[in-house]
Amino acid sequence: MLKRNSIFMKFFIVVLVATIIISGVLTLAASQISERILLEQTKQNATVNLRLVKDELLKYNEQIVNTMVQINTSDAFKQYLTRPAESTLDRLNIIIELGRYIETYKDYLSPDNTHFIVSGIGANQNRNYSSNALKWDQIPPNIVEDFMTEDGLVAQKVLYHGSQHLFADTVPYERYIFATKPLMDRRTMYGYAIVIMDEQTIYNRYSSYLTPGSRISLVSAGGYALSSSERELTSTQQPELLEHAAIANTESYYGMKTKDGYTYISLYIPEFDAYLLQEINQRVAFAPLQQIAIRIVQVVLVLSVAIMVAVYVITRRISKPLYELVDTMQSSRIDALQPHPLQENTSYEVKVVTKTYNHLVKEIDNYTKQVVFEQNERRKADLNALQMQINPHFLYNTLTSIKYLAKMNRIDDVDRTITSLSAMLQNTIGKTEDTISVHSEIESLKHYVYINQIRYGEQIQVHFDVQPDCLELLVPKLIIQPFVENAFFHAFPGVAKGNIYVFVRQQEDRLLIEVLDDGVGSQAAAQKKIKRPVSGIGIENVHHRIVLLHGPKYGVTMNSSEYGTAVKISLPILQNISIE
Repeated sequence: MLKRNSIFMKFFIVVLVATIIISGVLTLAASQISERILLEQTKQNATVNLRLVKDELLKYNEQIVNTMVQINTSDAFKQYLTRPAESTLDRLNIIIELGRYIETYKDYLSPDNTHFIVSGIGANQNRNYSSNALKWDQIPPNIVEDFMTEDGLVAQKVLYHGSQHLFADTVPYERYIFATKPLMDRRTMYGYAIVIMDEQTIYNRYSSYLTPGSRISLVSAGGYALSSSERELTSTQQPELLEHAAIANTESYYGMKTKDGYTYISLYIPEFDAYLLQEINQRVAFAPLQQIAIRIVQVVLVLSVAIMVAVYVITRRISKPLYELVDTMQSSRIDALQPHPLQENTSYEVKVVTKTYNHLVKEIDNYTKQVVFEQNERRKADLNALQMQINPHFLYNTLTSIKYLAKMNRIDDVDRTITSLSAMLQNTIGKTEDTISVHSEIESLKHYVYINQIRYGEQIQVHFDVQPDCLELLVPKLIIQPFVENAFFHAFPGVAKGNIYVFVRQQEDRLLIEVLDDGVGSQAAAQKKIKRPVSGIGIENVHHRIVLLHGPKYGVTMNSSEYGTAVKISLPILQNISIE
């Protein structure tokens, strides 16, 4: 059975906690390292992709520029915009020449998904041309001032603009961008060209590079979203996008930053005067990594469970001999120590502990035997000492009484007295056993009473009441005589007659011996200032012997009053198995 404070449980808990901590640290570390690697890889891929998109946009810009240059260098467009037409025929000839030019150079004048507008200025502002096959474009007023000037001067370059809804009524595109360029003859501006582009063409240039969680936008330097993968942002003012896109400086044309879980990568394209911005939502972009992390956690949990089961089985197997040793030690009692069998396939430490324990068991067993032997010898010595406490005056007076009986020729009394004295000495001194039968103890007590009656007369009578089932039970030697002797000589001072009663019976699991007298009790004797001491052997000695032999639950109790004294001796029931 597993115990909370056992070595096995402590070791198992330590391994369990260590496994959980290590697994958690490894999982967290793997997740963070993977996230960093994936982020760096995503940044690199995004940078490469943006550069590829930039190249695509520059190619498209080259088509737009070539169209503008072709228009600007074309004499047919210049004549169309500036040559005076005095008659309808002159005007028709100009249009026919322009048509021939356009038909001849149409491949250079038609970039993908575009159409162009050419218009004069000043007195010729009503002369214009549109390649829009669906509807002739209306030229918005003040277009030169609003879209072709920088710092108050006409910019002699191609400029890109958002739709501003200027051509919403004529263009066939859902969203569009337009480019403008002044038409110059040397240093004189005679008109301008506008190329209107389908925004979808720009979107197609970068849409294939979009990844989950990313957004690509082409943002003008004025904060206008020329194009965006988030379609509703297209053709709207987006100052927030410009703020993120402006990290690309005008020197390196490149910038990158990470903020609030987003990574921003920006490329500045001078030809468009716009920023190509990619925004990466790391939470969405790293969603596959989170799935991988969940799988890693699941694998780690399964491995942890497998490891803990293996650790449990192996640890239990290793600690089993130790637990068996503990069980042996717990089941051992001080009076029945059990050695533990030594197993050769156990660990070195368990072998050492087992050998030490077995050695201690052997030493304790030897010591216990020695203590038991010494206690037995001590009991015999105590018994011998108690037996030697028989009052020498008793022997002297008994011998004097025998001498007196011999002079009186009372040969029968002499014989019986000597027989009683011999029997007493044989039971008390001649035998060294701790216990004798109740029958032998009573017989020795009767001899003692007979000798005292020879000496002092029969004024004091002793009465015996012994149950037959108690005769063969065993009791310690001289267990009754001290109390009878005490009553004989101290219970009847100045009284002519008296009685002493000895009762022996069984009560439940005990043997009870009672000695009662009707003489002067201890209390009355104390009031009359009469000494009533105990005998030479004494109550304390008898009680000490009983406790020494049978334990503290047995012993001697005495109750005394003015009507006499009652002594109760409590002993265990010991059967005499060697009855002859």
